[in-house]
Amino acid sequence: MKGIEIERKFLLKPLPPEVRAVRGLPILQGYLAYDEHTEVRLRQHGKNCFLTVKQGSGLKRTEIEEAISPAQFQALWPATEGRRLEKVRSVVPHGALRLEIDRYQGDLDPLLVAEVEFPSVEASERFKKPYYFGQEVTDEEGYRNASLAIHGAPHRLALEYQIGALPYLFRGGRLHVVIVTNSAQTRWIIPKGRPEPDMTRQDVAIMEAMEEAGVIGSFLSGFQAQCRRKGEKMLYVYPLKVTTVLKKWPEMAWRKREVLPVGKALKMITDPALSQCVQRLASRLLS
Repeated sequence: MKGIEIERKFLLKPLPPEVRAVRGLPILQGYLAYDEHTEVRLRQHGKNCFLTVKQGSGLKRTEIEEAISPAQFQALWPATEGRRLEKVRSVVPHGALRLEIDRYQGDLDPLLVAEVEFPSVEASERFKKPYYFGQEVTDEEGYRNASLAIHGAPHRLALEYQIGALPYLFRGGRLHVVIVTNSAQTRWIIPKGRPEPDMTRQDVAIMEAMEEAGVIGSFLSGFQAQCRRKGEKMLYVYPLKVTTVLKKWPEMAWRKREVLPVGKALKMITDPALSQCVQRLASRLLS
C-alpha cells in the first residue's frame, strides 16, 4: 500500500486518567536501513507484521507499507540489531481524528509521544491540540522513530546513558579489538563516557576512543549495540574501524591499552554484560 502520510508529532505532559485507561497494543519496531531521507522498517503491531518504506521528512512523507507473515518478520528481524525500539500504542478518538499515544518501553522509558495523522495539510494547520499535549517535535530529527531506535532519547533523557566505542582492526586476517583499563587499572573495559550536549553520539565515541585508548578511526553508519550493565547506566556501543594507533594519547598515564584478538580480549573483560555486547558486535563485524 502506497500513500502520502501527513502527520504531526508532539511530546506529552502527564496523561489524564481517561487516556491512561485506554488499552494499548505492543509495537516491536526495527530498522533495516536508515538515512536522513529514507527508512526501511520492520514492525510487529500486536499479531500483525509489516515492512514499510518511508521517504521524506517533517509533516509530509511518502509511505509504502506491505503486510508480511510472522515467519518473514522473524527471518528479517536479526538484521535490525542495534536499531530497535519497543512501545505500547493506544488510540484515542479526538473529533474526526485519532490520536496515537505511544508509551516507549525499555531504554526509552518514560518518553511519551503522540502522533496525529491528517487527511490534508490544511486539516493539520487547523488542529487544536488537547491540553496534555506539549512541545511539537514534528521537524526534530532526534524524535523520529528511526533516530530513537538508533541513537536513543535526545535532550532531557540524555543523561540516562553512556556512550562507548569498540575500536577494531584486522591483523593477519583476524579481528582484533582495542581494550583499556579503567582509570584505577583494576579491570579491562572499552573507551566510554557521558553524552555531550553539542556533540552527536558518534562524535562522543570518537573522542573517548582517542582520549582513553589513543586510536583514531571511523564508524559504520547505523551500527551499534546496547549494553545493559547491572547497577550502571545503559551503554550504547559504536564499533570504530581503527585507521591510526597513536603512540602517545591524553590518558596514557593512567590507563593501559591492549590490541588483542577478539577471543583473548573477551577473556580479559570481566563484566559479563559488556563481554556479551562486544561478542555480539564482533559476530556482526565478522559476518
